[in-house]
Amino acid sequence: MIPKSRRLAGEFADLAVVRAALAERQLYEVMVDFWTNHFNVYFAKGADRFLTPDYIEHTIRPRAMGKFEDLLIATAKSPAMLFYLDNWESVAPGASPQSPLSARRRGGQGVRRMPKGINENYARELLELHTLGVDGGYTQHDVIDVARIFTGWSIGRPQQGGDFEFHGWAHDRGEKQVLSVRFEGGRDMDEGIRLLKLLANHPATMHHVSRKLCQRFVNDDPPDGCVDDAVATWQRSSGDIREVLRAIFHGPDFWAVQNVRAKVKTPLEFVVSAARAVAAEPDTSPRLAQVVARLGEPLYLHVAPDGYPEREAAWVNSGALLDRMNAAVALAAGKLPGVTVVLDSIVSAGDADQLISVVNEKILGGTMSENTKHVLRRQLAGISDPMQARALAVGLTIGGPEFQRQ
Repeated sequence: MIPKSRRLAGEFADLAVVRAALAERQLYEVMVDFWTNHFNVYFAKGADRFLTPDYIEHTIRPRAMGKFEDLLIATAKSPAMLFYLDNWESVAPGASPQSPLSARRRGGQGVRRMPKGINENYARELLELHTLGVDGGYTQHDVIDVARIFTGWSIGRPQQGGDFEFHGWAHDRGEKQVLSVRFEGGRDMDEGIRLLKLLANHPATMHHVSRKLCQRFVNDDPPDGCVDDAVATWQRSSGDIREVLRAIFHGPDFWAVQNVRAKVKTPLEFVVSAARAVAAEPDTSPRLAQVVARLGEPLYLHVAPDGYPEREAAWVNSGALLDRMNAAVALAAGKLPGVTVVLDSIVSAGDADQLISVVNEKILGGTMSENTKHVLRRQLAGISDPMQARALAVGLTIGGPEFQRQ
């Protein structure tokens, strides 16, 4: 029997793939994936097995196209994030609760889990990954005082819902200083909210996150002009994600020849775009998400807080490309688990040249290279069954080099 936690992980990962495959708001789904990766949590860590679905559904998704400041505050208060980066048990030195943080029964005796002191994990990742970036100008002293500011940001007991809780007894009420800004202390949870707003609107954050957005949509090595346009819009709009994206998409770098189709699809993007290309109908099983995992990107299971890599080198090698080709051929033949495919609405049967012309236009938008056409002609030669030839033409096109590009 499959454990409930593994079954939930599979079902929730499949929900993400199915949504992306069927959604009419494609950019929205891309941004949900972007922020899920930017604010990564690891599904398989302890309580995150049941906290992660709520995190994606109620923290990330509603704010994926809103203000960055709102999203940052929401992730900081998320039980999934607090548990993943251990902030839920970060307390001021010498703090003592009136009751234990957790207790369980063993042989009729309550077993106390006492506070461990300040934990810097969330503070460090907040500065390095979520906001300022590794070169954002902060110091170890800043990390320590950020950790002090977030003492007491914790979660309730699972049997009581596991929601966000602020534990005043655990909070360091002394004065702190972060990025040369004084926090006088004694303001409890308000200190953290003030700090998050400061970080969300800091120039280093604007540059760091804008660069990541340009890297996702334009080029693995994003042009300075793209980043500058995004930063300028961020400043003007107070971090309105929708406006920042509009600046990127309307900028000259987005349409520059060297950047058009410069990006390689991640496994998730490949599977989703392949399913959309053939109008596939996903079923309700987690099997389509398992295909994404086999191609190298098991959703919500990246252990480190930096999320899955954005650069081509992480996804492209001979083995990975062969796996994609095999998945594409299986999809077109109706043999890929998790989806139903009917090619009649995509391409009719015909001779090799007709098939190549139609799949080039309908699947690749006319971008097929002469080399790919030559490969398809050679593979289709001698196949007498028109349905088999059609499936092979579609599969080879989806598995081919042009389709790997965003």
